[in-house]
Amino acid sequence: MLGFYRTYTTPFKEEIPTLVDEFLLRVSLPKRFLRFFGRYLYAEFFLRKSKRQEVITEQQKRILWIQWVDSYLGDSLMDLSSRVLLEGKKVDLLTKEYTAKIFDNDTVFNCVFTDSSQLNPDDYDLLIIDSYRESSLGSFVDRLSHIPHVTLYGYYNVDNFNRLYFSFFRINQLLLNPCSEQHIKNTAKPLLPITLSDKATVDKICLPNEFITIAIGGVWKERTFHNWQGVIDTLLAKGVIEKIVLVGAKDAEEESKIICKQHHSNTINAVGKCTFNQTAEVISRSKLLICADGGLTHAANAVLTPVVCLFHELDPSVRLIEANKSIGIMDETCIDNISINHIIEQVETF
Repeated sequence: MLGFYRTYTTPFKEEIPTLVDEFLLRVSLPKRFLRFFGRYLYAEFFLRKSKRQEVITEQQKRILWIQWVDSYLGDSLMDLSSRVLLEGKKVDLLTKEYTAKIFDNDTVFNCVFTDSSQLNPDDYDLLIIDSYRESSLGSFVDRLSHIPHVTLYGYYNVDNFNRLYFSFFRINQLLLNPCSEQHIKNTAKPLLPITLSDKATVDKICLPNEFITIAIGGVWKERTFHNWQGVIDTLLAKGVIEKIVLVGAKDAEEESKIICKQHHSNTINAVGKCTFNQTAEVISRSKLLICADGGLTHAANAVLTPVVCLFHELDPSVRLIEANKSIGIMDETCIDNISINHIIEQVETF
């Protein structure tokens, strides 16, 4: 009914890593249908004046990409990095303040806005809308809803899938597939601007010539690994590396101080001292990133630094990419069950 299959079926022919079977088992049919029907009604109401397209035409040169759903930095990177395919078009971004800051001085986005009142609707001939969720559509309905649109996700509603590949294949499809599937798999990666100012800030940290970066702390309890001390003890005891740089958000400052106090001559503490983009620059200078699944996984993918990434339940294929050599380690019960020896074994393969 009404194309309900679109909630769990990708709109393009290419296959991507997705946990659709798990989603269908976990979320009941009535609940999935109600979500879909709600989005269908939102789209019919909010976009009743907007022509929906399945192609971005050659003539449409002025595009506003709208990403307004609550999104973490890693999700934003995955969703928006396919903007690189829109070469030759003027592309602006409307997003929330939390995510807007990582796109300052971007090489593709001309302007980044955090309020639709800042926009001139006459500046655009096409909208790219992230999805048909009410929270997304309500952000611009008053001023921009008469402009034709395409949608990235539309009604798609699966929780866990490789968002980076989805975004690239969808934009490629909307552009009538100028890139082959293998080309996208070989080259698709997050696109994250790192400015000269970011590089200058990192220069002041005085990083060693060779080091491993470890991201500690975490927003989500189930994605937070609590034995980085043991990992660092073992890395140094085995002589795998001599220098380790710690990165992470301010919530990990106490943990970082404890680690650095024990290994003061072998560790550099950058926790809470860098922006997301500056942390990506730190990672770009390192031999390897070791981390739990999170935004910095995608930062490493952006700068093509190999990753050993720890996962709880989630299949690593929905986060990792072919363009960046990486290893995912997953435990279905608890991320802390991942053994230190297993982590070190994977690190030693690089």
